[in-house]
Amino acid sequence: MTRKTFPRLEPDPKALEYYRLSGNDRGYSWTKLAEISLWASGDYSVSNLNKIRSAAETLNNSPALPKAAKEKAEFILRFMHKNLLKTYSHYQTKIGVLLSNGRFNCVSSAALYMILCGSAGLNVRGVMTKDHAFTILRIGESDIDVETTNPYGFDPGSRKEFHDHFGRVTGFAYVPVHKYRDRQTISRIELVSLILKNRIAGLESIGKYADAIPIAVDRAALLMGNVSDAGQETAEKSHGLIFEHPLKDLMALLLNYGANLLNAGREEDCLAWAAAASFKYPDESRWQELIYAAANNRIIKYLKAGRQTDAKNFLGSQKKLINRAHYAYLETMM
Repeated sequence: MTRKTFPRLEPDPKALEYYRLSGNDRGYSWTKLAEISLWASGDYSVSNLNKIRSAAETLNNSPALPKAAKEKAEFILRFMHKNLLKTYSHYQTKIGVLLSNGRFNCVSSAALYMILCGSAGLNVRGVMTKDHAFTILRIGESDIDVETTNPYGFDPGSRKEFHDHFGRVTGFAYVPVHKYRDRQTISRIELVSLILKNRIAGLESIGKYADAIPIAVDRAALLMGNVSDAGQETAEKSHGLIFEHPLKDLMALLLNYGANLLNAGREEDCLAWAAAASFKYPDESRWQELIYAAANNRIIKYLKAGRQTDAKNFLGSQKKLINRAHYAYLETMM
């Protein structure tokens, strides 16, 4: 059997480079976050990075930009919707696509808003719910929610005035406050990592686990040691917080890919994958469950074909991979 090339298990050097900059999230300048957001989008384009820098320059040189932090943050949201954001698209999470055609979703708009606010000296982080992302502005000891998908999403629930061309008030826009049952504040780099997470989810949804795995590997490397306390607790206790540890997401992908190989009748490929991936990302009980299933299926195929010697030789060749209890059971079965 010709073995298919397996998905990449080593992180992109860029992921490790960006991880080393972290310093508990303080090491990321707004320009570096712009660069990382494009990399997370699969975009290495210098021109798109320059577009973000140009937008920040235009914004910060605008004579209309307020001095006070709160008013400045609201101005930036309006600036984005006027100049950069055109059409909401639920699955459009990539920053490069946003810059090229204005299509955005909650994650891409939140990440860009955080970057532009950073260029103006404002402290913005992310907020994640089970199916949504937005931002939170910290001014002193106060926090203000910002729903970046809406031009009037600054401090939801507050009254926004409409003006005509002569500056006269003609009405008000109102963005209701969302009472999210579960919400979790996340760091700036965790917000950027949601771009990767959304790309992974999109590939998973159509069964492209092999394409999703390298992205998940990169996300785990990017956040290595820098996951928020809540994320760490989720990995340890699995008590249902929203931002799950990236290694947990990665392990699920690795095992799903192995299960796909097994379901396709490619037991030997499945075992080779388990050997490679389990060495890099160990989880004894879960890998052994997959390994046992693959070895069992292959042995049954040999036995049904009357190839007892091949079955015995095959089991012997997997002795180092299969744990003692499973090995003894398979040996007894033969």
